[in-house]
Amino acid sequence: MTQFNCYERMHIEIPGWEIYSDQSLVRVVSPDVDGSFIAYFKSDASHASDVVEQQMDYFYRLGKNFEWKVYDFDEPSNMEQILLDKGFYQQEEESFMVLDLNAYEVLPELQEQCIEVFDACGIRDAIEVKRIQTGEDFSAYYLHLLNLKQTRPDNIRIYVIYDEGQPVSSAWMIFNNDHSPFAGIWGGSTVQSQRGRGHYQALLKQRIRDSILAGKKYLYIDASEMSRPIVERYGFKVISKTVPYFYRHPDY
Repeated sequence: MTQFNCYERMHIEIPGWEIYSDQSLVRVVSPDVDGSFIAYFKSDASHASDVVEQQMDYFYRLGKNFEWKVYDFDEPSNMEQILLDKGFYQQEEESFMVLDLNAYEVLPELQEQCIEVFDACGIRDAIEVKRIQTGEDFSAYYLHLLNLKQTRPDNIRIYVIYDEGQPVSSAWMIFNNDHSPFAGIWGGSTVQSQRGRGHYQALLKQRIRDSILAGKKYLYIDASEMSRPIVERYGFKVISKTVPYFYRHPDY
């Protein structure tokens, strides 16, 4: 967790996004209304409420929503209650899980059905899977992934599984910075009619393979209750529970 805080929360890099950082807080501001978040924080209990109010005021003046994710080991220990008292919306609890890639003595096989996409059309296909699955608008997420692929192509890999030319499952992997021993896996969505066909596991195997080839030491995921038993079979271990809290600007 100490390594993760250092490399993935305190020293985050996203091209085109404003990042404020000091020893107690890292704030990441998206160019869009959505997407901003507090990447890291550490405060004593006597000041935490003031810190939260300062960030709420900052994003209120910008007219943006933002997320504040809390891990079990974050300080103060009552931060979740402080956020709820300030009007944040609690999201679904997840398991922060890490795979030690050194445990793999044999490189996983190439998953040929997992097509790596590189252009706007392919990235749109990846996002289309999430739109079909949830019915939500992911246009801002599409622009974020496209920006990453255009500005730092070696730091993101996006995969799509197709059935008769239609995207049915997708996922991606992000290398936050070149110095980090971590890679993070995200997405992992499959349309309802295609579930139970092994798509999620194929995407997982491919990302394990590619993270090893990229020289990373650890692979991490914020796993839902549905994903947790699957990734556990591949060696992922629970490090912490994590809960995202969402602040919605009054104008939205």
